[in-house]
Amino acid sequence: MFLVMSFPLNVDLLPLTKILWGRGISHQILEHGNEQQLWLVQAGQAPETLELCQQMARGELPSIDAKPHTTSKLRFSILGAMLAVPITSSILLITFVLALLTGLGDELRYIAPLSFYQILLQPEPHLLSGWQHLATQPWRLMTPVWLHFGWLHLIFNSLWWWDLGRRIEQRQSGKRLFWLFVVIALVSNFAQAWEGVHLFGGLSGVIYGLLGYIWLYDRLRTPVFFLPQGILIFMLIWLILGLTNIFAVVGMGNMANMAHLGGLLTGLALAFILSMLESRKSQ
Repeated sequence: MFLVMSFPLNVDLLPLTKILWGRGISHQILEHGNEQQLWLVQAGQAPETLELCQQMARGELPSIDAKPHTTSKLRFSILGAMLAVPITSSILLITFVLALLTGLGDELRYIAPLSFYQILLQPEPHLLSGWQHLATQPWRLMTPVWLHFGWLHLIFNSLWWWDLGRRIEQRQSGKRLFWLFVVIALVSNFAQAWEGVHLFGGLSGVIYGLLGYIWLYDRLRTPVFFLPQGILIFMLIWLILGLTNIFAVVGMGNMANMAHLGGLLTGLALAFILSMLESRKSQ
């Protein structure tokens, strides 16, 4: 991280940060004593950032819709976009590979080693109750997040993961996204398994966790994610509808409601804890 400039606490940096994110300039605003400090991830972006800071001081800041002066073709390529966020891309790649391997829920022989509960395939497939097997097969605590049942389930979760995961990796770090993923996945899987012995899977618990994290973090610290309000409202409505069991009634299958709730609450808790730790560190 590279310190670019410091500002008084009463200066509104929101218009500046929006332009920086719009130009792909990863940065962070930290409060230190009686000032706000603008830090960059890449030192090579300092000249452009300093120019924007000077324009803001003169009241000549470009509009939010302003485009970068130069744009690399690689940035807009699929490969370039994925390489820019390796943690987001890696988890997405694993998701698609395992979705194809498990036949989107049709290949029980490949699902059996990955499900939270053990599956006995003979003479008739059925789930075994009990958690004793987790002591010797700990990967089952995580792997259900990569099980998906149908193309709609896979595409829906993949799109949300790409959007939310990429926001965190670009605007904070890949390390933070990785540990958020691990903690939220563990809690959401436990929450869903606690509800009863059944086959479940999907990234949706993690997605709700990231949603809660992003929403609360932007309200406790200087905003960096700028999640559109419409996304939050849509996802909360989806969560509430799932709790009513309406999706099962119309033939869309059962929702992993406890995973959604567990993930959401975990994300909110992590946002609160991490923002408080950062606040103390910057004082």
